Amino acid sequence: MRKNSVIVAACLALVSGAAVASPVGSLLNNVGLYGEYAGVSSQNGSSSGGVGARVETYLDGFYGDADVSYTPGSLNNTTSGNSADVNIKLGYGLPIGNSLVVGPYVGYQYLGITDQVYGDSATFSNNSLGGGVFAAWAPGSRWGVQAHIGYLAGVSASVSGTGGFDYGIQSANLLDIGGEIDYRLSGPWSLFAGLHYAHYMESGASLNLIRGVIGASLAF
Repeated sequence: MRKNSVIVAACLALVSGAAVASPVGSLLNNVGLYGEYAGVSSQNGSSSGGVGARVETYLDGFYGDADVSYTPGSLNNTTSGNSADVNIKLGYGLPIGNSLVVGPYVGYQYLGITDQVYGDSATFSNNSLGGGVFAAWAPGSRWGVQAHIGYLAGVSASVSGTGGFDYGIQSANLLDIGGEIDYRLSGPWSLFAGLHYAHYMESGASLNLIRGVIGASLAF
């Protein structure tokens, strides 16, 4: 009898854990495509539209997110240019109640910006590592909210230019903040919209990058 009670208790614990993970899992297990509008809110800042793709997963508390975007337009008020942004997060979520998960993550980011001005060009790329805290809230079957805040340290950078045109900044640390709302359509499809802000800090210079995104995702 005691052995049967232990087995029943273990099964109940597993079911309870699955119930906790299920709402957030339905929010975070997906692959999506989106359009974005990115801009630099600093001196000589400009804005441009772009596209991106992401994959998110949440299984047994382990969280993963990979996001890649490309903007085929100048972000520094020059004649032409482009930018690329890569973000990767790996973390572990701690359940709070039945529909909220909060936990730490480690992150990597790559940012590359290229500009051309009347034949002269400049390229700045930055690699950074760090971490922060993420949260995901799925109070209902139709919608959910997720957010993160983190600090990443610049580990390497590349700056180049022609014709005397040079950014003059080296490897930069950054404060990374983002949030998103997801709405489930019929079947596995969802719509999402989000806002991401990154403040790059380097001695003698700073760069604020803001990205607004809207897209569709497919749950798996």
